[in-house]
Amino acid sequence: MSIIDDAILRLQVLADACTGINNTPQYPTDDASVLPLAIAHIGGGTGDQPNATDTKLMINLSVDFHFDRSILRLTYQKIDALVPEYIQRLGGDPTLGGTISTIVFPVAFTVSPADWDSIITQMVSFTIPVKFNLLTPTVTP
Repeated sequence: MSIIDDAILRLQVLADACTGINNTPQYPTDDASVLPLAIAHIGGGTGDQPNATDTKLMINLSVDFHFDRSILRLTYQKIDALVPEYIQRLGGDPTLGGTISTIVFPVAFTVSPADWDSIITQMVSFTIPVKFNLLTPTVTP
């Protein structure tokens, strides 16, 4: 498992601990039959090699929570409760269990309809910037 996978797994653990989340598969799945669900994944980032021994990664990890849209009033009640709860969980674990150097706050989120496995869901997508400082192994010819 990579360092990025370890951080993603920790985000999944925090998502699974949120009130009312039923499913948090480790990798994105084609099955949206169990809602609400959460998927964490890499969303992009940057890497830098400032010298021969250090590697710095700034990666945007994404956590997408998908909710059933059949009764929007109830869906938004769940979303309204989830947003502060998940932000608080991230704030309480800024190194994601020691898997990263730190979460770079603020954490952004958006709410929008999404198509998941041909099911239209209401999605809350968090973008969580994280910082990794790594020592580069010495490469010998």
